[in-house]
Amino acid sequence: MTRMRKGIVFTMISAVVYGVAPVFTKITYEGGANGVTISFLRVLSLPVLFVIMRAMKISLSLTKKEAIDVFAACGLGFGVTTLLLFCSYSHIPVGMATTLHFIYPIAVSFACIVFFREKLSMPMLFALVMCSAGVVLFTGNTSGASAKGIAMALASGLTYAFFLVYVDKSELKNMNHFKISFWMGVMLVLFSGVFGTLTGTLPLNLTMKAWGLAAVLSICKAVVAVTTLQIGIQLSGATTASILSTLEPITSFALGVLILGESFSTAKAMGVICVVIAVITISAQKK
Repeated sequence: MTRMRKGIVFTMISAVVYGVAPVFTKITYEGGANGVTISFLRVLSLPVLFVIMRAMKISLSLTKKEAIDVFAACGLGFGVTTLLLFCSYSHIPVGMATTLHFIYPIAVSFACIVFFREKLSMPMLFALVMCSAGVVLFTGNTSGASAKGIAMALASGLTYAFFLVYVDKSELKNMNHFKISFWMGVMLVLFSGVFGTLTGTLPLNLTMKAWGLAAVLSICKAVVAVTTLQIGIQLSGATTASILSTLEPITSFALGVLILGESFSTAKAMGVICVVIAVITISAQKK
């Protein structure tokens, strides 16, 4: 399997795991959690990552330059993204939140073209248009939806684009994926812990079911989703990874309909088709 094909496979695995997470995150809300709590409980994954790194003899230490990059990308990028997106679930359906979040492939492509002079081939442009159309169709009619929730979801897309581009264009691209996942978790716990403490929005009195789901989500996202995404970015680049990640809202949408009883429509079905066409286009071009 070529380097690019491996990048495509790893990115798609990450997208599916990320797509499952919002549905089960919303279920934890019924057990007393909120977006800040779930972000803070990423701390549950840190011992697992620590054991993996010790077994693989991976150092936790960071150089001064790596520490700055980690704070910028993992703190200001990933940490803020997660807080915004998880908090949006309290105001709008998870399918809508995840889809609005997916303005980031457009933002990533724009940033790479404007700031790094990357060229966008016709197939990639077509894929970007199709995934954008899929996002619009997924979102559908937003009338009656919380403006606060919509703003949070959109803002999370912009901060996540910053994270992806920063990782791709900095030395973090060459950092071990378990190591960067560990420091992403540390930054998220710090940001959400400080924010929750200052605002009084960090409830930890959860039901056993909510605690169990939170632990599973934390470990699956940190050990599986984050690490496979980093590998995908390393092997295929930020633009390709961001467009392939559009599989995430398809997963969230399908599980939202099946498990949470969220609405299904022809427009959303057409959005699925657009995203699938975009993924096939990228896979064919990178074959």
